[in-house]
Amino acid sequence: MKTDELKSIGFSTGLILANIAVMWVFAFTPLAKISNIVFSTFILGAIFYGALLTGGVYLAKKGIRDSDSKKAWIGTGILQFAYGIFGAGVLDMIGPQTQAIALAATAALTTGITVISGLAVYLTDHDFSSWQKYSNYLFMGVLLMSLIGTFSTGLIVVAFTLALLGFITYLVYEIWDMKQRPSSVYLNGIGIYVAFMGVFVQILQIVIQMLAER
Repeated sequence: MKTDELKSIGFSTGLILANIAVMWVFAFTPLAKISNIVFSTFILGAIFYGALLTGGVYLAKKGIRDSDSKKAWIGTGILQFAYGIFGAGVLDMIGPQTQAIALAATAALTTGITVISGLAVYLTDHDFSSWQKYSNYLFMGVLLMSLIGTFSTGLIVVAFTLALLGFITYLVYEIWDMKQRPSSVYLNGIGIYVAFMGVFVQILQIVIQMLAER
């Protein structure tokens, strides 16, 4: 792995750790209730978070490409806020004494998925360029299942599964893209951060559910 790739990983790791801290802080504020409000109608929740993430990624990456630090930081701030309030809403389901355990377990599981994804990219010559397209298809499936799930709650599980697969697919693509363009340090860092946190918040829901049922 080249120096630039290690810089990208370091940059994304910093953003990830900051975002985990943000969601934990938000869990002790009224911001933790936002998810309950927007997901009162499931499709609205999916659109709300989808718009925040899409807008944040667009601004952050465009700011980096245009050397516009203000735009880049605004985009990154939107992403931190979006993942922060989503994660806080999930953490709000359990007591404060269990939240640290949930975050640590989720971080370990998500890191494991990331390592496996990285090995799949770096130990093979497979072309993962089409995986961005696959992730987009999966996210469109999330919106469709969310719309139907608003009227048939059983399909919400399908939407969740598609979202998790979508973020994992996106993570593999971003790691592959970093391998192809290692000199794009900050673009790669943002991409990996967004994908990692997407997987993180999905895994967090599973961990929280397991802890809540104990």
